[in-house]
Amino acid sequence: MEIIQSIVGFFIAIGILVTFHEFGHFYIARLFNVKVLNFSIGFGKKIYTKKAGIDNTEYSIGLIPLGGYVKMLESRESNDSMDVNLLQRCFDKQSVYKKFLIVAAGPVFNLILAVVFFIFVHFSGITGMKPYITSIDNHSISSLDTSEKYEIIKVNGSFTKRWQDVRVEVLNSVVNSKELTFTVKSDANDTSFVVVNYDKDILQMDGDIISNIGLNIKIPEFPAVIGSIEKNSPASLAGLETGDEIVSIDNTKIENWESLSSILKLSPDKILQLRVLRDNKYTNLVLVPSSNITDNKSFGYAGISPDRNKLNDYRVMVKYPFFESIYKSIVLTYDYSVLTFKMIYELFTGQANTNNISGPLSIAEFSGKSLSMGYVYFAYLLAILSISLGVLNLLPIPVLDGGHLVYYFIEMLTGHPVSEKIQLVAQQFGLLILFGIMILAFYNDYMRLIG
Repeated sequence: MEIIQSIVGFFIAIGILVTFHEFGHFYIARLFNVKVLNFSIGFGKKIYTKKAGIDNTEYSIGLIPLGGYVKMLESRESNDSMDVNLLQRCFDKQSVYKKFLIVAAGPVFNLILAVVFFIFVHFSGITGMKPYITSIDNHSISSLDTSEKYEIIKVNGSFTKRWQDVRVEVLNSVVNSKELTFTVKSDANDTSFVVVNYDKDILQMDGDIISNIGLNIKIPEFPAVIGSIEKNSPASLAGLETGDEIVSIDNTKIENWESLSSILKLSPDKILQLRVLRDNKYTNLVLVPSSNITDNKSFGYAGISPDRNKLNDYRVMVKYPFFESIYKSIVLTYDYSVLTFKMIYELFTGQANTNNISGPLSIAEFSGKSLSMGYVYFAYLLAILSISLGVLNLLPIPVLDGGHLVYYFIEMLTGHPVSEKIQLVAQQFGLLILFGIMILAFYNDYMRLIG
């Protein structure tokens, strides 16, 4: 089921992002009265084709959903002579400024789409985990406070409501080589400021940047209270009920859900004596966890899950009024775009770990998970991916939109177009770069899969 969700999520995500990107090229081309011959989503064998409109434009869907293209009329591709009206509608006969805007429209539309998705997320509201920590490596939060957890309320003066906010602010600071100052609040509402020193090569390290800078995340502790029970599961057959608290197993005291889960996993097909607290009364039950085989190892399975309502103290709903949502979304899109450009620069200059590059398999996994969590989470992921697609296409690499924009910019400065010979050589070089990036992305996906 998880694989199906990932595939469905991937096709929906890529379909939306690529279609809107190509629609940007298409819309601005039509706005300048350039004739569009083909609007295609996907490559390879066409599985759907339809011609429509005054120009009889062919709309098609290719078998491989990893991109798309808009083909416009060009005079140099026709062996027949054209009448003046048709010649004026050729892409290559447009002014350099119009060509620049047509090509730039794809990435720009991706950024506009990101703003739209962020507005939906901010106005609808998105739930996240509050940034609670227990400590910071090699740093003292407070010598007087004895709190079990501290909430990060600001990073370098910017408010942080969710862990995602903390991660973005930390990345922004590290990429810009800024000092990291955390404002943390204790359970007693006492505020402390902690300046964290980090390794200048931290982006080259494996793992999550949050743990790499020394933040120790507070993991919510669930009491051993049953929140839900699967039908016909070992727990159901044993007579366990929702709301039951497991006090002990075989006379071993159960402190929390983690200790309960550990014992159950180590007890496949074993008879366990349970001491249960139900409605303020103690009762004894017998549970025999079934055996689940994972990686050729047998683990006990009871079919129970904890009471997720206990997470409420750790959750936060981030929601804004409509007009504030628009402002927040524009700012967030700008911040993510700048951060993406800077991270790409760090990767190309060897200052960041190339293991962070993800391919289609990772995108499919993230798409499936976010889709299963709800439309708001899926929209948030689409916004991030749309920014990534827009920024990637703006890179000055031949064969990408950014490469063509460089050609047009040179033409604006010199008054002459870049020669076709130079463009052909640059195109081969660009394909080599893209091919290398794709191999690296697929390799990283493969290593994550087998890992």
